[in-house]
Amino acid sequence: MTDSVLQQNLEEIVREAAAFMTREFDVTSKGTIANQVTSSDVAVENFLKESLQTLLPGSSFIAEESDHGVKDAEYTWIIDPIDGTANYVRDLGASGISVGLYKHMEPFIGVVYNPYRDELFSARKGAGAFCNGRQIHVSDRDFAHSCFCTSLSCYYKNQGHASAQVLEQVFMQCDDFRRFGAAVIELTALAAGRVELYFEMSLAPWDHGASRVIIEEAGGCVANVYAPQINYGGQTSFIAANNPENLEKLRQIILQVAPQRIEEE
Repeated sequence: MTDSVLQQNLEEIVREAAAFMTREFDVTSKGTIANQVTSSDVAVENFLKESLQTLLPGSSFIAEESDHGVKDAEYTWIIDPIDGTANYVRDLGASGISVGLYKHMEPFIGVVYNPYRDELFSARKGAGAFCNGRQIHVSDRDFAHSCFCTSLSCYYKNQGHASAQVLEQVFMQCDDFRRFGAAVIELTALAAGRVELYFEMSLAPWDHGASRVIIEEAGGCVANVYAPQINYGGQTSFIAANNPENLEKLRQIILQVAPQRIEEE
């Protein structure tokens, strides 16, 4: 199977998975009021894992609802069955299915599907980024004309104060900010040139695994604020921007507010 055929098959599987996002579902909590899981999350993930294992036998998984550890395998799927579950529960129309394929834990293919807008974002290392088959690119806006996305760490309230301070500092220097409540919606918007800046104090690998590939192939950049590498075995203080200059300015603002990473509580 060629890389392009593999990517096409993945796109088809992710589109098919959206059929499990029905309006009839059960909701349970994963430890906090904000962190919810629905029966649709589980159904989407189960379908994806079964389909992707058939597509690439012997591959491993990092998935939000079942597999969290990095394993020693050539190919690893990083899955968020429904990113923006709280939006999904409330029927706000801002959620997405996210699947990244990593080769020796290096970004390879990323696919994110927003069924509400019927937008499928897809990218492969070295082959560009696309939305519904149309090539996309980050914007060329400078920091002063940028739009900033951040979620204020809704799962970890102890990080909220610092995150709000970052928001205030960035807002005073950029154009505007948005909070969509789903990382993949915000990160793919950055790749498509709709926003320019993103920050989350604690972001799980399934929240950024696919979008990282799409952003980088769209000409943007991502980083871990406090470490040289992005963490795929746990949480990352994740930033993204449309260019290195904006990324570094955002990083410096964060470091002024929080010189050391605030651990989750």
